[in-house]
Amino acid sequence: MSLQVTVLLRGILVIGLLVCLTVQVLAAGGLLFGDGTAPLTAKVVLAVAAVLGLACVEVAIVSVWRLVSLVRQNTVFSPAAFRWVDAIIGAIVGAAFFVLLAGYVVAEVDDAPGLILVTAVLSLLIAGVALIVYVQRMLLVQATGFSAELEAVI
Repeated sequence: MSLQVTVLLRGILVIGLLVCLTVQVLAAGGLLFGDGTAPLTAKVVLAVAAVLGLACVEVAIVSVWRLVSLVRQNTVFSPAAFRWVDAIIGAIVGAAFFVLLAGYVVAEVDDAPGLILVTAVLSLLIAGVALIVYVQRMLLVQATGFSAELEAVI
């Protein structure tokens, strides 16, 4: 991976992380202390779901940063990469759960049963991304095995 691509990707990751942190603070404050007729428990659950959902995005961003570091060091085909890919998969699954939870709470408060269906479909799509990353993890496992075999031959 060229230096320009690495710098560009890391810049995007830093911007994404800063945006997530800002939205976490604003969303939590707005949901808890903003004007609204929702019950306090719903506000708290929504605030927690928003903060933890964005924390999942932050975990994925940090994990991608570490994977880019492994690529730059030419050590991406090592067992250390699996830990970061597993963290990304876990973060995506967590985000899918918090989207579903937030949709459920909003649907119950606003009496919008169709919203539960919409968030369930959105959560399934997000979980589908986790499955795609899992398939890529399996490809990384194979590539790591091929890399080890090639080193043994040389």
